[in-house]
Amino acid sequence: MFRLADRIMTGILTVLGMTLIAMVLLSVVNVISRYIFGRALLWADEIAVLAMIVTAWLGLIICAWRNMEIRMEVVVSALPLPLQNAIRLIQQATIAAFCFWATWLSFGYVARVFRFGMTSDSAGIPIWYFHSAVTVSLTVVGLIAFSRMLQTVFASIGGSGLGKQAKGQEV
Repeated sequence: MFRLADRIMTGILTVLGMTLIAMVLLSVVNVISRYIFGRALLWADEIAVLAMIVTAWLGLIICAWRNMEIRMEVVVSALPLPLQNAIRLIQQATIAAFCFWATWLSFGYVARVFRFGMTSDSAGIPIWYFHSAVTVSLTVVGLIAFSRMLQTVFASIGGSGLGKQAKGQEV
């Protein structure tokens, strides 16, 4: 299961990297078009900004899966293991709760934007495509945090051998 998820994350990362390259190329083409040919691609900047937003939110999923989020553990790592696990449990529960709450709010916004049929100004692309990346990312990060929370609980009660995650190491 973890290997499949790792492969999916690597695939997403590859697509995000190619998207970043495409945004740079689009910007170069737009500059050439604007300053050499006197005709700007009006939609290019808008698409680049929207793609960057989607890239950032989908990149959040990869950071969460790979346990690469920013955290300060100097004090926590000096505590006894049971207390470390308790703090990690609280952290993951808080992250999961916040993500699921924000998912609910984000889904409401995406549904309204979809109902209104809002499109981007220059490109005319439905805006809900881009905003749904926020909803998807928050949902997946919430599920990852919930999974880690369960791993910490099972590890602390001598459960399924998932103690590595509870000690802050990647599985």
